[in-house]
Amino acid sequence: MEVPARVNAVGDRSARSAGLAGVREYRSVLVPVAFVVAVLLGVAIGYVTADRQSGTVHAPRTATSPAPELTPALRTAPWEGARRPGTAHQMRVLDEPDPDALRLALSWTVADSIKAAGGASTISARQVTIVNGMYFGAVEGVDAAHDEYWAIGRIEVQGPATPPVDPHVWRRIGAGPWTIVRNGPRACDVLPSALITLWKVSPPPCTG
Repeated sequence: MEVPARVNAVGDRSARSAGLAGVREYRSVLVPVAFVVAVLLGVAIGYVTADRQSGTVHAPRTATSPAPELTPALRTAPWEGARRPGTAHQMRVLDEPDPDALRLALSWTVADSIKAAGGASTISARQVTIVNGMYFGAVEGVDAAHDEYWAIGRIEVQGPATPPVDPHVWRRIGAGPWTIVRNGPRACDVLPSALITLWKVSPPPCTG
């Protein structure tokens, strides 16, 4: 006669308890591991995103950057092959790569000075005319970056803006921007003596 096996209830409960404990222990280990993986994944995505976006970031133009209109193209200086620093030269506007761009640069500086003085805020360089008879010269530097270009002239302004007092003296150093050095009755006092000696007289724009 076959005798049915007795069920070991205590052992069965012990096995289930051990299994549940193992599951809880496994979960307790899995949760922090998953958290660490999520953090690392987030950091990696952040780096990738930042790297992709970095290609579209452009350096902002600084407030001190000159307008490109103030730096028209220069021809190669005739004295480049045999420099004598301090030597003055008569220049011709028509010999420049773009004579109109040169005149526009000078007009631009006048328009800027009118705005800076609290004049017409809407005035543009196109409303400023450099009167014919402008003098244009240069003084050699130790290299092209130190060559000085000088212009002396008078202006006319269209519109309601009050024009600055003539004459105007402009200067450009190397490939830098044209700037107004001085304007008014004694503006020509700032001209290099080498240029005055070359011209033998004070340029007519200085005397009107």
